[in-house]
Amino acid sequence: MIKGIAGSVIVAIGALTALSVLGLDLAPLLAGAGIVGLAITLASQGVLGDIINGFLILLEDQYGVGDVIIVGEVAGFVESMNLRITQLRNEEGRLITIPNREITIVQNLSKEWSRVDIMIPISHTSDLDQALSLVKQTADDMRSEPSWRDFILEPPSLLGVDQLDHVGATVRIWIKTLPLKQWEVAREYRRRLKFAFDKAGINIGVPQQSLQVQSALPIVNMSRNNATSRHSFRDETDGSSNDKIPHQKP
Repeated sequence: MIKGIAGSVIVAIGALTALSVLGLDLAPLLAGAGIVGLAITLASQGVLGDIINGFLILLEDQYGVGDVIIVGEVAGFVESMNLRITQLRNEEGRLITIPNREITIVQNLSKEWSRVDIMIPISHTSDLDQALSLVKQTADDMRSEPSWRDFILEPPSLLGVDQLDHVGATVRIWIKTLPLKQWEVAREYRRRLKFAFDKAGINIGVPQQSLQVQSALPIVNMSRNNATSRHSFRDETDGSSNDKIPHQKP
């Protein structure tokens, strides 16, 4: 970025020096250039805002080419940047161009170091202490191997039971890694932890629900009541019909 700015300044100075050597009066030219520059500045305030914000991003070293950042709802790998725009390449290969003035809050996922943040739900029927021991032991064994020792910067930190709900007990662990290595470490750690859980018979927590049915009305045996009602109705019908039949003389 500095090379580009310095090159533009050198070219401008060289052009003015050449015009001066040729005997041209530079005062009217500089005055006209000042007026044109003012008009351009007023007409392109958005571009000026991009340049100022881009300069501050570079000065404060918020991110650079090669970092993975999140800007608003957009995330990706910083492929190129200058004083006016920042270009990201997302996981689908799309090139996203963002004007620097639109970058107000940025999350840098690869600044100096990264972290694996994993939350593992353990079922209520499993041994929680055994699960905690396996979660920590699996991470420590992975860090002790030469192929992963350089990626994991510090001993893994087991935070313990972070949540307790209908799914089960959620265990949380942090693993500090090199920049951009957190996803690779997390994938391998999940694979090893799955094998360790299967061997120990520990189940992953799943959502559970219970259903209770209650009624405010008493339970009535409808078949018995119906049979009793029909019997009573038949008796009453028989009695009433006998009363209504007149006695005939022989």
